[in-house]
Amino acid sequence: MKSKGSARKPTERNRQGDGFKKRWGLQQRMTLSYVGVSVATALLIELLVLAIFFFVILRLPFMEQNTLNSAQHIARMYALEAAVRANGVNLDPRSTFQPGQPSSLVLPGADSTESVPYTATRSSSPQAIPIALLIAPNGQVLASSYPALYPASTGVDRLLPEQAQLIRGALAGKARDTVANTAQGRVPSVVQPVLNGENKPIGAIYIQMPPVYNANFFSLVGFWLFTALFWLVLIVPIGAIFGVLTTRSMVRRLHRLVKATGQFAGGDYSQRVAATKRDEIGQLEQQFNTMAQQLVESIAQQKSLVEQHTRQEERARIEQELRTAQLIQLSLLPKERPTLPGWRIATYYQAAREVGGDLYDFLPFEDGRLGLVIGDVTDKGMAAALVMASTRSMLRAAAQATASPGEVLARVNDLLYADIPEKMFVTCFYAILDPVGGRLRYANAGHDLPYRQHTGSACELRATGMPLGLMPGMRYEEQEVILAHNDNILFYTDGLVEAHNSGREMFGFPRLQALLAEHSNGA
Repeated sequence: MKSKGSARKPTERNRQGDGFKKRWGLQQRMTLSYVGVSVATALLIELLVLAIFFFVILRLPFMEQNTLNSAQHIARMYALEAAVRANGVNLDPRSTFQPGQPSSLVLPGADSTESVPYTATRSSSPQAIPIALLIAPNGQVLASSYPALYPASTGVDRLLPEQAQLIRGALAGKARDTVANTAQGRVPSVVQPVLNGENKPIGAIYIQMPPVYNANFFSLVGFWLFTALFWLVLIVPIGAIFGVLTTRSMVRRLHRLVKATGQFAGGDYSQRVAATKRDEIGQLEQQFNTMAQQLVESIAQQKSLVEQHTRQEERARIEQELRTAQLIQLSLLPKERPTLPGWRIATYYQAAREVGGDLYDFLPFEDGRLGLVIGDVTDKGMAAALVMASTRSMLRAAAQATASPGEVLARVNDLLYADIPEKMFVTCFYAILDPVGGRLRYANAGHDLPYRQHTGSACELRATGMPLGLMPGMRYEEQEVILAHNDNILFYTDGLVEAHNSGREMFGFPRLQALLAEHSNGA
């Protein structure tokens, strides 16, 4: 009996030892698992934040593209103004980028999006200052916005050796842009040819913007390694203590809860866990069961809410775009009507529900003549409003260069064709009125024909021409009419003749012409 009893005691001690080893092994595995997961999670989060910071925020491709777009717009404005001031063969040698000068290429009232600031003195940070250069066909700088660093009468091969080939291409008639990597960052540059009336290059405009910031990857890696070491030192002791204090039962229950949660997240909505105790984990199990039931009941509701929210956001975005486009449209319309002795000018504008690109403008000349513009941009919303603004600026610039309405429309057509979005065009009627003799010279780019009220009748002012922006190299027929006393001219856009009554009947051209003939006194 002694031998049996003595044999049983070592077996019980062995079982106790095995149980202790298993519990201790579980604690070790839990500790290592928790510490490993915590450290890996912290490092992955750090790595993800670093990747987002480096590849998304610091590189900022959209800012780089926006900078290029702004530089291209400024270059085109300067090139157009330089072409206007040219004598048809050579650039104006008195050209300057200094605002307020007689031969300045900067239009009066131009803001920062339409010009480069003029810098008279040398700056302590020259690389942070944008520059604009007017370059003659021989490669010499004719005018500079930063003469202290880029003086006139100096070759671009000397001032800008890395951009010399780009500039030579523009002097040959090709607009170019590039982004160069420098020690200060990525420097966007744009070069635009200056074309004469025959669309031949007579010079070039060079625009260089300040460098876009570029991050140092190795400094970010060093920062990541330092923070990773900090998280490692902080998490390891905390994880070890937590693992030692955790029991086998807690691990099993958590494992069961995690398993059920994972299957539920994978689409098995029938998963539930048994709440065996009333401790914190038991409360978590009960809350999981409640949450699972509520989620099953609310999935359909949530889908409906998401769809409704998406529709509301899209509607809000469209409404905001329309409001912005309408503000742009209204801001570009003339604030006052010109006054001409012996003439009456009346305007009426009513915005439609959908904002389009309708525009009208008055262009007074120094000799007393008055330019009359009315046009309509296809499409609606912000795109149409922006095209309307560009067309208005081009018309004003071209009207100062030539007195021919047909030539003005031809120049604007070629400029607009290069930039107008696909499937968009502009109809425009441009006329020049001599108030002394009543002579009206006009050209039409596909716009609805104006009507002339004369001696109890109403007739159309006809002139042929394609809408602006459809095809380059178009020519526009010019016509002329002498307005007699009590004659009236009606300019309008398609919204007038396309209006419908309650019976969905369109107003139409015949009804408009008949109405004008009936009221030939101008009422």
